[in-house]
Amino acid sequence: MQVDWTALLVVALVSIGASVAFIALLAAGIRSMIVARAGTARGGRATATLSLGYALLALAGLTVLFGLYLIVPQLH
Repeated sequence: MQVDWTALLVVALVSIGASVAFIALLAAGIRSMIVARAGTARGGRATATLSLGYALLALAGLTVLFGLYLIVPQLH
């Protein structure tokens, strides 16, 4: 039995990259929502920032759904 080290490296790099992208989207979305809520508490309007936060969280959720789509063979 031989191990295809190149394929293993590709899978590892894609997994790490997807994890970093997911965490970045999630963190940026949460941060945007916190900034928007703080701006609203001070009497300002932070509609764009809040919308950006929701959009980033939606992208993070789509990333999870796409990962599940790739894992579950019955979905393709």
